[in-house]
Amino acid sequence: MSGRAVTLTDVATKVGVSARTVSRVVNNEGGYTPETRDRILAAIDELGYRPNLMARGLIRSGTDTIGLLTCEMLDPFFPEVAEGVNQASTKLGRTMLLAATHNDREEQTRVLSSFQGLGVDGAIVFPARDTFDDLRAAARAGLPIVIVNHLVTAPNISAVSADIQRGAELAVEHLADQGRSRIALLIESEAHHYPPTPRREAGYLSALERSGLPVDSDIIVPVFNSVEGGRDGLRRLLESTRDIDAIFAFNDIIAIGALQEMLSAGISVPDDVAIVGFDDISMCQAVTPTLSSVKIDREVLGMTAVEVLQDLIETGDAEARSLPVELVVRDSS
Repeated sequence: MSGRAVTLTDVATKVGVSARTVSRVVNNEGGYTPETRDRILAAIDELGYRPNLMARGLIRSGTDTIGLLTCEMLDPFFPEVAEGVNQASTKLGRTMLLAATHNDREEQTRVLSSFQGLGVDGAIVFPARDTFDDLRAAARAGLPIVIVNHLVTAPNISAVSADIQRGAELAVEHLADQGRSRIALLIESEAHHYPPTPRREAGYLSALERSGLPVDSDIIVPVFNSVEGGRDGLRRLLESTRDIDAIFAFNDIIAIGALQEMLSAGISVPDDVAIVGFDDISMCQAVTPTLSSVKIDREVLGMTAVEVLQDLIETGDAEARSLPVELVVRDSS
C-alpha cells in the first residue's frame, strides 16, 4: 500500500464487495452472509486494516473510548485507579485514554478539548482546583463527565467519591482513643483553607470536637504534596512546638516524609509521636515502622467511575455514588 494506511475501500477491493459491506462487518451490523464475513475478516487481517475510530464515531455516535484525567502520574494513588478504570473499560469493549493535569487549569482545558476532538464517549476527571465551571462548560458542550472525589451538580455530570471526611474522622478518633491529645494535621498546602473544606480538614476538626480535644491552628501545617514536603512540615512543627504526640497527614506520601524526619530527629514512632496517613498505598507496608492509613480501594473507585460514566453515556443521567473507607492500623500508631 506504498506506506499509506490501509483503508476500508482497499479491503472492499481485495474481497470484491462494496465498501458499505465491509463497514457492516467492521461495525457488526449484519446484512451479509457468514462466508462474506469470513472473507472480509481474512482480508482485514492480511492487509492490516485498522478501523478509524473517528470515522466510526461519526457513523455510530461513539468511538468506544473514554478519557481518564488525573492530577499526577507519579503519585502512587493514581495508577491503581487507572488500573480499575482500564479493567472496567475493557469489559465494556472500551479503550481508556490517560492524561494528567498537574493541577493546572489550562492543561486540564487543553486535555479535555483534545478528548472531545478525539471523540471520546465520556471522561473521568480528578479536577484541577477551581475548575468546576470549566467542567460544566465541557459537559454542556456534550462531553459526559464523572468527577472523582468532588460532588458537582450539573447536567451531563455525575460523581464518584470515597467518604474522605469519614476517613479523616476514623484516623483522628483512633489517635484520640490511643490517648493522644495533641494531634497535628499536615495538610496539602494548595488545599489548605481555614475554615476548612468539608473533607479531610472537616473530618479532623469534627473528630477533635467529638473527642473533647481543642483545635490549635498552630499545629495545622500546610505542606507540599511530596515526601520532602512531609519532612519539611515535620521540621516546622518541631520548631514551633515540641508537645505534639500524634500526626494525621493529608496522604501517605506526606506521612512517609514526616515519618522519615521523625526517625532522623530521634523521635520514637509511635512511642513519642504516632502517625496516620491517607490512601493506604503499597509503600505503607514497606516503611519501618509500617504506616497506619485510611484505605481507599482505588481499583474499585476506578471501576465504579466507569460504571457511573457508562450510565451517563447511555441515559444522560447517573446518580452519584459514594464508597466507604476503612482505617488500617499498623505499627506507626
